[in-house]
This record gives sequence, structure tokens and C-alpha cells, in this order.
Amino acid sequence: MSDDKQTLKAVPVRRRSAARLAAVQIIYQTLITGQSAINFAPQFLAHYAGDAAKLFKVKDLDEGHLNALYAGVEHGVVEIDAAIAAQLAEGWSLDRLARIELSLLRCGAYELRSMPHIPARAAVSEYAALSDACGCDVGFVNAVLDRMAHNARIVEMGK
Repeated sequence: MSDDKQTLKAVPVRRRSAARLAAVQIIYQTLITGQSAINFAPQFLAHYAGDAAKLFKVKDLDEGHLNALYAGVEHGVVEIDAAIAAQLAEGWSLDRLARIELSLLRCGAYELRSMPHIPARAAVSEYAALSDACGCDVGFVNAVLDRMAHNARIVEMGK
């Protein structure tokens, strides 16, 4: 076996990772254009989903996870933003965050708060890795989501 095949995560996990990247991109688009994620998603899937899948070396992304993420973020954005803001240091606000960081945090926060079947540590780790790929401050994204995980998943995180 080649080294690539030995180091890659299982296909279902990589399909979910590709879905996370696509969801972050869709949420980012909503922040830039003001367009609804639900309206933009079909266009994204038609033109860009293949790129996200190719990046994670899978045929396609996990569309069920993708749909749940972007729709969940869009419908719960007020509560999600309040949960993110509660984790920021004093003097920081959502307005100070780069839009791509806010997109990552919104998707990560939704997953932590609304998808208990996804291990919290896995979600935090995935979004930290995506933040690195997007050129964001990995430590910041990791810290915010880790604090959120400790608050949202008390038993799982051992608080």
C-alpha cells in the first residue's frame, strides 16, 4: 500500500470532512452576499462540490451532513452567534472576527450543539484543521470551539 492510503481517514469520515468544508464555504458566501444558504446551496453543489470532494479524495461529499449543517446554521444563526459570543474574551465581539472565521465557528458551533452523534473532540479537531486550511488562527478557532464543547457536552468532555 502507498503511504497515502495508509494515512487517509476512512471514506465516510472524509466524505463528512468534505461536507464540512462545503458548509463553511456556503455560510461564508451568505456572509459576503447576504444570499440565503438554502438558495445558494444548489448552485454550490452544481459547480463546486466536486472540488471539495476531490480535495478529500472521495467521489462525493456527505450531502446529508452538508444539508444539515448549512440549514441548521441558517435557521439557528441568532442562537449560534450568541453561543459563540459567550466564548469570546472580554472586549471581543463577532464583528471583530474575519468572515471565514465566523463561518467556521458557526458550522462548528452548530455541530457541537445540535449533532450529539458526532464526537465533540472530533468536531473541534476537524474545524481546527479546516481553519488552518482557510488561513485562520487555528489556536483561536480551536479554543473557542473547545470551550463551547466543554459547555455543550459536559458529560462527554468530562467537565
